[in-house]
Amino acid sequence: METANVQAFRGIRYNREKAPDLDAVVAPPYDVISPEQKESFLARDPSNVVRLILPDEAGGRDKYSQADHLLHEWLEEGILLHDEQPSMYVCAQEYEVGGDMIRRIGLTCLVRLEDYGSGMILPHERVLARPREDRLNLIRATRANLDSVFGLHAAEGVQAILERITGGVPDAEAVDTVGVKCCMWKVSDPEIIDDLGGRLNDQPILIADGHHRYEAALTYRNEVRSDDPDAPQEFVMMTVVSLEDRGLTILPTHRLVRDISGFDEVAVLNRLRESFDIRSSPPEDLMAKVAEEYDGRTAFGLYMGKGNACVLKLKKDVDPTRMDVPGSDALKRLDVTVLHSMILDGILGIDTRSPEGQATVAYTRDDSEAIARVDNGEFRLSFMMNAMRVEEVREVAAAGDIMPQKSTFFYPKLLTGMVMRTM
Repeated sequence: METANVQAFRGIRYNREKAPDLDAVVAPPYDVISPEQKESFLARDPSNVVRLILPDEAGGRDKYSQADHLLHEWLEEGILLHDEQPSMYVCAQEYEVGGDMIRRIGLTCLVRLEDYGSGMILPHERVLARPREDRLNLIRATRANLDSVFGLHAAEGVQAILERITGGVPDAEAVDTVGVKCCMWKVSDPEIIDDLGGRLNDQPILIADGHHRYEAALTYRNEVRSDDPDAPQEFVMMTVVSLEDRGLTILPTHRLVRDISGFDEVAVLNRLRESFDIRSSPPEDLMAKVAEEYDGRTAFGLYMGKGNACVLKLKKDVDPTRMDVPGSDALKRLDVTVLHSMILDGILGIDTRSPEGQATVAYTRDDSEAIARVDNGEFRLSFMMNAMRVEEVREVAAAGDIMPQKSTFFYPKLLTGMVMRTM
């Protein structure tokens, strides 16, 4: 008997009789919640999901055991309820970017865990040991997927089915703290589930977000693996979005560089001119100028303080695929690879893969912050990036390459607490 790679599951959701205000109990994924934001979520409602995904020690229990204790307590008290039937969950997020309202539709289901070498699950980022171990300890304690991995697929026909489903009245809706509206429809019809599962089976999935969660689930599966190919630990909860979805948005992540010993601005600019055309720009227009300059060749902004900003565009006779760095041509052509290899490492001497290099570089998605933190002296330089295109992410992942840290930020983040899953 063939085993399915995509399955429905009995989701766990908040009981609206005991948690009538869904906005008060949901939260972003654990890895984008600051300590201050965590306190804010804790104050919103005693049953906010942040108590599960970012638990604290309590009652003599370590934080992971406390998460398990709370999860079972909320289930026993009826704060959380298991859905009666195996279901898939359609999630539509409505958000604004640049004054335009956009909608992205995903399907939350179970996806079979696969080693990366199988070619069925494609990563694009390198994970860090500490957060992976943190998520693994949480899975060990709770035997649950409390928030979802975010994946991308190219299966035919799935998008059209989901769009039809979202024409009905949602089963739940919530608005997150940045104004993104999330609506969810529970799909329990076996025929629709079989149709969706059949289309998604044997389709490679690119991990857009949640690499640490995926690898933690994979490690846990290996620790407790049995002879049953359909055992609960063989699957992870994942929200998959079609690559055809016009609502897929990747926001740029800018680089900030701390003061470097012996830094010489004139010497650096002279080195940059060897490979880049340099055009001055007012700081307030820098991002617009960077976007204007992009025509398939690398282009990003450089801010050096005191109003000194410029656009760097790779010269036509400079071929990034000839860089002496490991990886495919798709990886080498990325703006972030050119920046990290040719400038951060090649000119400034910063290896962002080393602990020292990681301490020298910081990241932000806020244009004004990238400029302000140079002006206030906290950083010496900032590099303003164009957003990466989905096609670039797909090509790099298909080639089996890993991007530099903080290369992508898929927006918006999935909302945690709309649906959860226990094993």
